[in-house]
Amino acid sequence: MLIALVLELLLLALLLFFVPPLPGRKQGNSLNTFGIEASKGEESPDKKPAEKQQKKAARAQKAQAQAQTQPPPPVPVPIETPVPVGPPTFLKLSRNDYQQGDIAKVPSRAETSDGAATETADAGGGGGAGDTPVAGRKGRNGETLYVAEWYREPRNAELNPYINPNRARFPGYGLVACRTVARYKVEDCYELEETRGTGFAGSVRQAAFQFLVRPPRVGKKPMVGAWVMIRIDYRQTNRPSADISPSGPGSREP
Repeated sequence: MLIALVLELLLLALLLFFVPPLPGRKQGNSLNTFGIEASKGEESPDKKPAEKQQKKAARAQKAQAQAQTQPPPPVPVPIETPVPVGPPTFLKLSRNDYQQGDIAKVPSRAETSDGAATETADAGGGGGAGDTPVAGRKGRNGETLYVAEWYREPRNAELNPYINPNRARFPGYGLVACRTVARYKVEDCYELEETRGTGFAGSVRQAAFQFLVRPPRVGKKPMVGAWVMIRIDYRQTNRPSADISPSGPGSREP
């Protein structure tokens, strides 16, 4: 038993001799302990992904709430640039224009020996050579009417469509007043007279948009915008192409 005990002690001594020293031991068999202190802000690896996702979700919710509560940006209001207003312009008239506008020289109405009304003009106003003769009446608003002078006579095909076959009686006439405009056209026509019950004045008025009339001349100057009196006489003819022909003041017999 002593031998066995000695052998066991020898084996134990050998084991202690050949076994390497454990970590944390120093010479003298003094055990050193090492403490691991977690750094500030450092988290365990198990908790990092979950907490990061929660923080990310919280930031997204906060940004969404701010976007909803934030008022929309104001709409820019366009700034209107004020249009500069210049000084008023005035129509400059020459001495000749003032003389032509003198109402003392407006032709007066007189009766001829046969009872027809005609216009007579003072010397120096609207009765010179080459001037358009004044018609024998005033317009409905007091405007001076001049005898129409055709630039091109209306064709029968332009007049016939506006005749009322249920009212027309031949011979007859229609009389209208029109204002001259550019390109020998007339506008603002209104009815003056007609052969009673024929409707010829309305026929002339409806067809007037096709008329080509020279503007009246006063002092050898064309007066675009002046009023003219247009008369169309209607009569039956034997020509196969047309059965109406214009005639009267300011027109010629075809």
